Amino acid sequence: MLISPAQRSFLAVATMLSASNVISDEISFDYVQGTYTFATVDLGASTDEIEGNGIGLSLSLSFHQNFSVTLAVLDTTFDTYQGIDTDTIKITTLGVTAHMPTGSGSELFANLSALKAEVQATDDAGGKGGSDFGYTASTGVRHFVSDKVELEIAVSHAYVFDHANNSLKADARLYIRKRVSLGIGYIAGDNVDSFSLNLRLDV
Repeated sequence: MLISPAQRSFLAVATMLSASNVISDEISFDYVQGTYTFATVDLGASTDEIEGNGIGLSLSLSFHQNFSVTLAVLDTTFDTYQGIDTDTIKITTLGVTAHMPTGSGSELFANLSALKAEVQATDDAGGKGGSDFGYTASTGVRHFVSDKVELEIAVSHAYVFDHANNSLKADARLYIRKRVSLGIGYIAGDNVDSFSLNLRLDV
C-alpha cells in the first residue's frame, strides 16, 4: 500500500520521538476541550458562500511520555447559499499524537488519525447524504510566549470522499488558571475558512 507524504512525515517524527527521553513539564497533551466554530465555504463556481456553525468536543490522553491518543467530534450545520435549506456534517477522528520538546516552553507535534465523515443534506426532493472513512495528518508546534499565553501553528492534510484538503491553523491560548485556558483560532483551508473559540481543561 502506498504511503502519502503526510503519513511518511508522521512516521518519521514518531520514530524520532520514540528515542527521546526528554519530558516537557510546561505544555500538556492531556486535556478535554469544548469548541465552537464558525465556518465559511467557498463554492468556487458561484459568488455565494455557505456559512455554518458547529460544536465540537475533543479529548487527548497520554499513554507514553511522547505519545497521546486523541479523539475529536465536530458537528456543523450549514445554511445553503439559497438561505433556506441546511446541511449537517459530523466529523469524528481517532488517532495518535507524537510530541517532543524542542526548547523551553516549546513542543513539536505530529498527529495521524482515522476520520469518519457523515453528511446529511436536505433539499426540496427530500433528505440525502452519506458517510465515508478517510484520514487526517498534521504537524505543528506549540510554544509559550509568556507564562500565560501559548501559540500554536500547524499544517494538516485530510482525505475523505475521494477529496484531499490542506489547511493551515493558527491558535492563541490564554491560561486563566493553571489548568484552564481559553483559545481563539483560525483555520484557512483549500475552500473552507473557520474561526473557533474553545475552552480547555488540562487533566
